[in-house]
Amino acid sequence: RPHIAASEAKELMQLVQESQRARLALAANFESRFEDLVTEGAASGYPALVEQFRPLFAACDATLEALATALAGREGGAAASRLVTSLVREERMRHDAHLKVQVTRQHKSVAGAPDEEEAAEARAALEGAEATEMGYVETIRELLEELTAEAADCED
Repeated sequence: RPHIAASEAKELMQLVQESQRARLALAANFESRFEDLVTEGAASGYPALVEQFRPLFAACDATLEALATALAGREGGAAASRLVTSLVREERMRHDAHLKVQVTRQHKSVAGAPDEEEAAEARAALEGAEATEMGYVETIRELLEELTAEAADCED
């Protein structure tokens, strides 16, 4: 991370964007691996999958936190620093919500043929979990738009 300490606000903002792209690629890989487990009917592999990816998501968080700290020390970087800190928090909550969606989907798929009431409860649980996740996704989208505006200000 020595390059972070020596970087200007503009470069730091570019690193934030690169780090976020890396997180999105990681999340897509995690989702793909989850789908593989579902297709294989290997639900027992899910906890190991979560544990395998936990340090990778933590590394994304650590990088963004280091960038937020570096931005806070740059002229005009305080607002961007707060946005990046909020982004990390929202991404963590979104990831937790996504895990809940996956577990709920998994339970729904292995539950067998539930009666109508159980099916309605499972559907409602899944819809609630998905709505929670989408709320975080929308907040993250807004934070990224604000960060884009901050990055444009750094270039001026």
